[in-house]
Amino acid sequence: MTKSADSEFDIIDVEVHQKSVRNIATEMAVTLMRTSGSPVVTDAKDFSTSILDAKVEQLAFAGHVTFHMSTAVAGVQAVLRNNRLEDIRPGDGFICNDPHSSGAIHQGDVGIVMPFFAQGQLVGWGYVNEHVLDVGGSAVSGFAAGAFDSYAEALAFPAIRVIRDGQIDEQWEKFITNNVRMAGTVLNDIRSMIAANNVGGRRIEAMIADIGLDRFVRLSEEAKALSERAMRAMIGKLPDGTYESKDWVEYDGRGEEELHEVRTRLIVAGEEMTLQFRGGPQTNSFINGAWPAVVGQAWTTLLAQLAYDIPINAGIWRPVHFDLGPKGSIVNAAPPVPVSMSHIQTGMKINKLLSDVFSQACSLSSDPVVAARVASQTAQDQTYFTAFGVDRRNGQPTMAFPMSVGMSNGGPAQTNSDGMEVYAAQCMSGCDMPDVELEETSQPGMILWRRIATDTGGAGVYRGGLGVDTSLTILHCDQMTGGAYTNTALIPPRGAAGGFPGAAGAWKHWRKTNLLDLLDAHELPDASNIKGEVEDSTATVTSFQIARGDVYTVTHGGGGGVGDPLRRAPASVARDIADGFVSVDVGRNVYGVVLAADGAPDIAATEARRLAIRTQRIGRAPSREVAADAPLFAPLRVSDGQWACSQCGTTLGSQAGNWRDAAVQADAEVSERFRDLHSQVRRRREGSLVMMREHYCPGCASSLGIDISVGDTGAAPQSRLGVNDPFAADMVISG
Repeated sequence: MTKSADSEFDIIDVEVHQKSVRNIATEMAVTLMRTSGSPVVTDAKDFSTSILDAKVEQLAFAGHVTFHMSTAVAGVQAVLRNNRLEDIRPGDGFICNDPHSSGAIHQGDVGIVMPFFAQGQLVGWGYVNEHVLDVGGSAVSGFAAGAFDSYAEALAFPAIRVIRDGQIDEQWEKFITNNVRMAGTVLNDIRSMIAANNVGGRRIEAMIADIGLDRFVRLSEEAKALSERAMRAMIGKLPDGTYESKDWVEYDGRGEEELHEVRTRLIVAGEEMTLQFRGGPQTNSFINGAWPAVVGQAWTTLLAQLAYDIPINAGIWRPVHFDLGPKGSIVNAAPPVPVSMSHIQTGMKINKLLSDVFSQACSLSSDPVVAARVASQTAQDQTYFTAFGVDRRNGQPTMAFPMSVGMSNGGPAQTNSDGMEVYAAQCMSGCDMPDVELEETSQPGMILWRRIATDTGGAGVYRGGLGVDTSLTILHCDQMTGGAYTNTALIPPRGAAGGFPGAAGAWKHWRKTNLLDLLDAHELPDASNIKGEVEDSTATVTSFQIARGDVYTVTHGGGGGVGDPLRRAPASVARDIADGFVSVDVGRNVYGVVLAADGAPDIAATEARRLAIRTQRIGRAPSREVAADAPLFAPLRVSDGQWACSQCGTTLGSQAGNWRDAAVQADAEVSERFRDLHSQVRRRREGSLVMMREHYCPGCASSLGIDISVGDTGAAPQSRLGVNDPFAADMVISG
């Protein structure tokens, strides 16, 4: 038998047990998909399932939206706070969707908690969470841009019992029917979540009947211990130190363009890490981050970048500590501020910031596997379109919520591949882009086109994934009321290891168009033949009325690049140009690739063009050459207490200082610089401009890093190895 030194069990037995419980959670997910009638579940797969033990520690997680990891534990804890344990019976079910009190990400993500019993006692919990089409309140699907407090956002349930003996309480069912727009669909979603939990409960009961409760508990504890050891081992491969980054939540849904600062610090000490978040004061708009969304999005990045092959259970939580600071900030909101975009606004910024700090730490690791986990940021451009109206074909209420529109940004580049096109978001790792025809069957609109948006991916050795240009119209309603939301218009997603930023998102609304005439004439609609009044959106959030025949177009952002684009293989650039992913101008002026008449790279001309770009970067010919064996994805190294360019060996000052001070710097307003990149980012209309500072090695002119800031581009955050200073609430990020 193969046993670990401190375990009574064979490792294979533990692994079989872990996978058995995980398979039960997966069967719960399959049950949900097969019984739900909601396209959000069946097509987009916006849900998750969890199994927890009697101690409310996670045993397994399945489903498709990773930030629900935090909601499962919080939801069960809320049930136990609000109900006496001795009063909980088999067949009971509790609803949780209040971010302030029951651990939901936002009100639209509804969780159903049910107890699991075996041998006459409580042995665990099932938790099923999905985004439901409507939760009442002032806006469709709970995204209430106009709400000034949480009371105006949606119905909010604080872990109350609404299910007895497996059936929805009759009085509560009547209440829901009277308070949501799509009552039939919502109630069926609740029944589907009950069914999924019932399957989980029966399977856990059967497993315990087979192996015994004592063995079930001990094997579960050992599985958690194995995940903990694996997580500690991964953290231990990161250099001890402090890594920092900051970003800004964008909001101008009320006519005032605002940027709200969010800061992150990663502290690595041995085999433990602390993630610290601070932000500006909470506000009266729906961008505030409820703690489940902040912690959930943190886990999204952790799972993708560091814990990608570790079984998800309570063990991976143990070496990871979270510090959100005092209540009342944008990263730790206190009621009754609105939070219905908690996960997409502040939460997505947390996701991006952690990608930044993890990449800083990974790039300095001596372990090649960990060093390979460097990745850029994705745009996380979650642009949603939701609208409500009356179907002119049958007079019934209907919704437009095309999930495909919100799942079309480009993914982050990595050290072994370009970013994924049509990536959605890191938190939606298991979700699908719904089929166009299926969406058109269940909703009153039509997708006019969906195509790759050229040059939206950030340049690099590996480029960022490309965003998608999507256009839709409303056909089966005379008028619909709704809103559109994005979280990335002003602040582009950053590259890593010298890679360039990716594009931000943008949308247009075409009114009083000739679209219906084109369709009647069987002409294919395109931007070239659609005529109408075009409104370029200058907002990240907008409420609108859209009429039959109006056209709504959104171009999603892309992922950042990884590595200096001058080191990308010329053949890869030529292929991207041929595919329409990269324009000829960007290929020549950013990647330095010159094409011959047949479309193949002209190697001699490319080498000359790349030398010219390096000379332009630092204002003179480079004094050193990039070493043939220089690492592609670690532009900096620390040697003998000095920062140095890993491409040519040029020293950049003491490790105790900021290497940026010794680099050649180039400053530009972001939207101006992006014109050179043939990409999109909106110029800020009010307040300090968003700036971009490029850093180049003074020796070989390699790209060392690119910072994004608001206003003064002064000293940027740095990595500080071996430093573990406290994170003060009023900390100023500086070099």
